[in-house]
Amino acid sequence: MTGTLTRLPGGGQQIIRQYTSSDTWTKQSGLKCVYVVAIGAGGGGGGGARYASGTLKTGGGGGGGGATASRYILATALGATETVTVGAGGTAGAAATTDTTNGGNGGAGSASSFGTWVSARFGGGAGGGTNTAAGTAGIGGALANCTPPQLPSLAGIAGASGGNVNGSAGSTTQMLNAAGGAGGAGGGGINAAGTTGSGGACSRPYNINGVQDASRAGGGAGTGAAGSDGLDNRALQIINEYNVTAQVTKGFGSSGAGGGSGNTTGTVAGGNGGRGGNYGQGGGGGGASTNGANSGAGGVGGDGLVVVVEYY
Repeated sequence: MTGTLTRLPGGGQQIIRQYTSSDTWTKQSGLKCVYVVAIGAGGGGGGGARYASGTLKTGGGGGGGGATASRYILATALGATETVTVGAGGTAGAAATTDTTNGGNGGAGSASSFGTWVSARFGGGAGGGTNTAAGTAGIGGALANCTPPQLPSLAGIAGASGGNVNGSAGSTTQMLNAAGGAGGAGGGGINAAGTTGSGGACSRPYNINGVQDASRAGGGAGTGAAGSDGLDNRALQIINEYNVTAQVTKGFGSSGAGGGSGNTTGTVAGGNGGRGGNYGQGGGGGGASTNGANSGAGGVGGDGLVVVVEYY
C-alpha cells in the first residue's frame, strides 16, 4: 500500500491510498468521506493448439478485462476497519506440449473489493485453441456483478477470439467509450493449407486528453513471435473524472497481444501471448503449432487494484 498526501483549497486535505495487494484499511480521526475505486483482475489468455500438418490448428482466445467500480462513502457509515481485497490476474492457458492436443484454458481473474461497499468483477479466462474452432474469448467483468451495479461503475471489455489464421485484435473502440479493463487479443492459427497467422493487435488505451497510445500496436507476427505485454503506468482516468486532484500512476493499460503461430515444419514453437497490463487487463492468446513443436502459452491477466481517497 502507498499513500500520497495533498493539501486542498480551503484548508482541507486528501490522502490517496493505493493497494496492489490485499490489506486492511483503518479509519483515521477527522475523516469526512472516502472515494473508492476498485478494478477487478483480468482473465488469462488461452494456449494455442498443436496438431498435424494439413489440419486446422487454432490460436487461443484473449482473456476478458476486469470491471471498474467506484463510489463515495461517508465516514460515519464505515467501520473502524474495512477489508481491502485485490484480485489476482487469471492464470495463463498452458501450451500444448504433446502432439495432437488442444491448448489449455486461461484462468479467470478474481474480484477486487473494499469491505462490502465496493466490488469490481473480474475478467473471464479464455479458451484454448483446438483443431475445430478458434479459442473462445474471455468475458469481460459484468456491471451487474459489481457494487454499485450502475454508473459510475464500468463493465470490463471481453477478449478477442483466437484465429483460424490471424488472431482477432483486442477492442480499442470500446476503450474510448467509458469502459473498464480491456480484453486480450487472440493468438494466431494455422489453417489446413499451411497458412500461418499472426497474433491479434493489442488494444491501445486513450489518455485523459483523448490521445491514443500507439506504442503497443501489434501482435506477434509470423513464425512464432510472441505478443507484446500490455502497458502499465497509465493515468487512472476515472479518478480524474471525479475531480480528485492527484492521479493514480497506473491503470487502463492496453491488453496483451496474442502470440504468432508456429510454422508448418514442426520445428518452431507458437508464440506466447502477452501479459495483460496492470491493472485489470486481459492476457493475450497463444499461437498454434504443428506436431513436433510446442504451441504458445496464453498470457497471464493483469492484477486488480483498489484506491481509497480519504477527505479530511
